[in-house]
Amino acid sequence: MTAAVELHPRPTRRPGLIRRGSGRRLLPVALDLVVAAAICLVGFRYLTDPLREFEATVLGQVMSWIYPGQASNVLPGHVLLFPEGAPIIDAVVTPSCSSILSVLGLTALTVAVLRGRKLHALGGLLFAVTVLLVLNHLRLLLSALAGMWWGDGALVLFHDWVGTLWNLAATLGGFLLMVWVTLPALERAEQDVDGRHTARRPDTWARPGLGYRMLEGESAQEAAARRTTLTGLLHRYVYPRWFSQRLAARRESGRIDYRIGHLPAEARMARIRELAADGLGAHTASLVAVATYEEDPLVLDCLALAVAARQWEPITNHRVASLRLWARGWMLARRPDEHVDDDVALPEETEAAADGATTRISAVARMAVPPRPPPAAGRSGRAPQRQLSFARPTAPPASEETPR
Repeated sequence: MTAAVELHPRPTRRPGLIRRGSGRRLLPVALDLVVAAAICLVGFRYLTDPLREFEATVLGQVMSWIYPGQASNVLPGHVLLFPEGAPIIDAVVTPSCSSILSVLGLTALTVAVLRGRKLHALGGLLFAVTVLLVLNHLRLLLSALAGMWWGDGALVLFHDWVGTLWNLAATLGGFLLMVWVTLPALERAEQDVDGRHTARRPDTWARPGLGYRMLEGESAQEAAARRTTLTGLLHRYVYPRWFSQRLAARRESGRIDYRIGHLPAEARMARIRELAADGLGAHTASLVAVATYEEDPLVLDCLALAVAARQWEPITNHRVASLRLWARGWMLARRPDEHVDDDVALPEETEAAADGATTRISAVARMAVPPRPPPAAGRSGRAPQRQLSFARPTAPPASEETPR
């Protein structure tokens, strides 16, 4: 009796070893947390005193307008109140009275979460901070008025109880306003965190995170109802024409026109040729989306040939490099005896006569896509979870026979 020998032992992972993929995902998250904590600590250390002194100065000035001669801001961070028939009240603006904590929290959230929106996120942060400062000044003003009317006990009561709920509501409202300003308008709904649309995708491109562009009929109907925005006014009346055109070309390079996915195969190939004719750097995101989500081999052949015909163009960004690497891998995945000319997009039509009638038969030769082979084992003994090459294998790997 012989003992069974395991031909392929199950790989084991050393204890305490983190997989490379998990490490790459954890590193950005840990870096965001460190940056957010650093913003809060450094900002609280160096911005607390200037902000609370500013708030005390503004509060004292407003109180001197309401009650002339009964309020003073001569001491930094203090507001002296002189109510009639009552002792002097020294109102100190402490860090807990200031809005520094809320401002730093919103700043950290913007840097860690909403930084992908760039200028939109900055505008939302500035708007939210302005609203927070106004609401906090109103809270301090109401507390000072309560002290002027009913004494220092009323000032402390309003500040500690009503003011705490006030500050909580102001912080939450400031955050919602920041998100509202940062995210796109309502007519561009159903987006991911970066503002890219995920609504009404083609069935063949049903993946999240794709770009968006309205259909021809919708754009014609809503052109008259288009809103006037600050960005449009800047492009129309402020920016030079060359600068506006450069920004438009940059936006077009990163925008995915997924109307291509709604077209039939022949129209998709014609559209791909038109986009590639403008240059690989002009509509790069749309071409990369075709290479990523398209499943028709003829359309992919057309894209690979269009990219290969423009190999002389410079590599201007990472999308162009990815597109050229994909086209190279797709072309190398062909068999040596397989030849595809430039007319791959046009199916060959033949005529067959049967019973006196002429029938047009469209003969389309599709390239078979074999299943993906199992990936090789990594250094830690486990097989990597991602495909390391853009090229599809030309033939499935031969299955190993297990001896009985």
